Amino acid sequence: MKNQERIKFLVYVAVYTALTLALDYVKEMLPFLNLPNGGSVNIALIPVMVASFHLGIGGGCATGLLWWGISTLMGFNPYFLNVAQYALDYIIPSFIVGISSFLCVGKKTVVKGEIGLFVANVLRTLSVVLSGVYYWPDGVAAGSKAAWVASLSYNVPYCVATYALLAIVLPVLFGRLIKNN
Repeated sequence: MKNQERIKFLVYVAVYTALTLALDYVKEMLPFLNLPNGGSVNIALIPVMVASFHLGIGGGCATGLLWWGISTLMGFNPYFLNVAQYALDYIIPSFIVGISSFLCVGKKTVVKGEIGLFVANVLRTLSVVLSGVYYWPDGVAAGSKAAWVASLSYNVPYCVATYALLAIVLPVLFGRLIKNN
């Protein structure tokens, strides 16, 4: 029975990763979701957060990191200056989204899922803002007040829009997962 559970877990991770990659591809085809210098209203986060809620932190992290790795191979993460910038822009946000179910230990509830969603999006936003402050300042000193203002004004709007979309869609999906378990 233990082996069957492991196989079932791996199949779920594979399905959630495939859904994430499909939505990432759809997002790339919809120009109004993408900003000109990187960043987007990211619909691909939906399956990663559902995987985290459904399978726990391990399943969410596996899905998030597989999504990052495969999407990088597919050319969806093209901006690379150095390892720290790449980690702040892509790897850390994928991992953070995967751990969004950290509050759902024990009994899973939609409220716990929503709080995890909020915390994960705040941390994800912080990661991309830090990348913008230290690695993408255009014509200003890295880490300066102007770099903070520029990074916040560029990154926060699309992160808030992504959060708003997720806050509408995910409670319905979380409720269905709770009902089916």
